[in-house]
Amino acid sequence: MTWQFGPYRVDGSIARGGMGEILRAYDTRHDRVVALKLLAADLAADEEFRDRFKREAHAAGRLREPHVIPIHAYGEIDGRLYLDMRLVEGSDVGSLLAAHGPMRPADAVAIVEQVAQALDAAHAEGLVHRDVKPSNILVAPNGFAYLVDFGIAASLRASEKLTSTGYAVGTLAYMAPERFDDGPVDHRADVYSLACVLYQCLTGAKPFSGETAASLVNAHLHQPPPLPTAVRGEVPREFDRVVARGMAKEPADRYASAGQLARAARQALTSVTAVPPVAAAPRRARWPYVLAGWGCSRWPRGRWPSRPGCGPSRGSPSRSRCRRPWPYRPRRPRRPRPPPRRRSSRWRRPNRAGTPRPCRPRRCRPGGARRSPTRASSAAPGASRRSGTTWSRTTPTRTACGSRRSPRPSAARSWSARTRTPRGTRSTATRT
Repeated sequence: MTWQFGPYRVDGSIARGGMGEILRAYDTRHDRVVALKLLAADLAADEEFRDRFKREAHAAGRLREPHVIPIHAYGEIDGRLYLDMRLVEGSDVGSLLAAHGPMRPADAVAIVEQVAQALDAAHAEGLVHRDVKPSNILVAPNGFAYLVDFGIAASLRASEKLTSTGYAVGTLAYMAPERFDDGPVDHRADVYSLACVLYQCLTGAKPFSGETAASLVNAHLHQPPPLPTAVRGEVPREFDRVVARGMAKEPADRYASAGQLARAARQALTSVTAVPPVAAAPRRARWPYVLAGWGCSRWPRGRWPSRPGCGPSRGSPSRSRCRRPWPYRPRRPRRPRPPPRRRSSRWRRPNRAGTPRPCRPRRCRPGGARRSPTRASSAAPGASRRSGTTWSRTTPTRTACGSRRSPRPSAARSWSARTRTPRGTRSTATRT
């Protein structure tokens, strides 16, 4: 539903808060889409608040920091105070935490660094935001962060204080302890709120949980700062120190500026916490293991310590004078088995014609006579009655192959097979 508000055509609502609402509108005079912030109607009736609003809007318009959304115009139309700001497409940090849970430490540090730049620029101009919280930090799709809602910032240069109405400015969950007293408030109150935002980005929860305003005020005044690692164990422990110092009860104990807080957070992200030393077990002697390892490395080559008295030779320091290592003695290599002997192809049985047996190296006896059977006739002396074979003493001769064989026996030297005359004697008679 669209409706007209002066020169602005309102197209829809973006967000709504305790002090008013932010609308999406179209500026017909400058032909652009803007974010229009309308304050509550009862606030415009307060003269003190109207004066404070004009001072703060004029001071915020002087800022030229990229992380601060610029204010185009401000004023009053039909009894309603408004702010004309640049429209940023994105989501606030509070919505991101509710939708996706706690951020990674690197993403949380990146957002805190950008917000710290905007706060340092505002503090340099004498402005205190006084309402730093996740819902006032917008994050564009490219990760660029903006700090919005400078409408409740107070000028430090103003001598008068416009707080007589008793209106509690800011959100209680992120307010510094000095905000609850009548003491002076400076830029270190924004440092406290930024440390609360860092804690919520790391853990996804507010620093102090309370159902009532009294419980929140008591927690900010008396309870110690919470530790991120107590809620989320994977957060580096260095962030505990950063959050504890940023949320210190005394302003003098905090960081001097928002940029110093951001640098400490970046250092906590990149540093590694030292692990406390653990009592070491008693060390054992290493020389047995070293000696065993040296022996195993020398085993394949068979090099063991030489015998006593055997040192390196003069020619080569690496070679020992001992021929064989001690006490290791390698086995002798087994001799290869010779191939089986083949029987001579020249061997055959003697024929019946009395032809001498061919050369047979196994039966050749060097230096001795052999008896060779011959076929004799029945009239020849010394003939055998059974086989007709006579035995004669022959003189061995050399054959063509180099072995000895007996020649054909002669009748004059025939021997009787049945007489069995001793070898070497001559017989003068034969037995018939």
